[in-house]
Amino acid sequence: MFRCLISALFLLLLAAAGVWADQGLTAEAFALKEQGIGYGGAFVPPGETSAWTMDCSNTARYLLRQTRGVELPRTASEQYDYVRSRGKVKRVGGLFGGVPDTEWWAKRLEPGDLLFWEHTYKPQRKPPVTHVMVYLGRGERGELLMAGSQSSRGVGVYQLQPRVVYGGHGGFFGLFKKKGRLVAYGRLR
Repeated sequence: MFRCLISALFLLLLAAAGVWADQGLTAEAFALKEQGIGYGGAFVPPGETSAWTMDCSNTARYLLRQTRGVELPRTASEQYDYVRSRGKVKRVGGLFGGVPDTEWWAKRLEPGDLLFWEHTYKPQRKPPVTHVMVYLGRGERGELLMAGSQSSRGVGVYQLQPRVVYGGHGGFFGLFKKKGRLVAYGRLR
């Protein structure tokens, strides 16, 4: 009860400051974070009879099902293909990286957009999309926030840092290592 009251007050303060464009998505993300679910932990979504493994893609799947009524496929790669098949994916960066800075993202993203990374680990599929998060909007200090699950910290709300490398995998004798990087965003509407 106390946590719900604190969350509601927090959201009211953010709304008064004009920070969040989608309070339902943000509230759901913070409520899920409060569950304390570790990466790969079990969670039974409302209406389900069995637990979901809360990795990045199931966390995105849950949040968008609850707040947008969208049924996404299971994996990050399948979610990328789903959004791409609707003509709603925007690839960014170039052949040699070149991920745009935070302000570039802030001008283009809308709450509920999916953020896609490639090569955070060695993919067994094509496209090599291996990680997904849900964009929430700006925080009270102007930072860009996203929700999802990260292997090191579990289900939560995190700051989007577009140029930070997440994971990666070795190449030929450890040379030419592929770095996990943010490569696209997708909009479901």
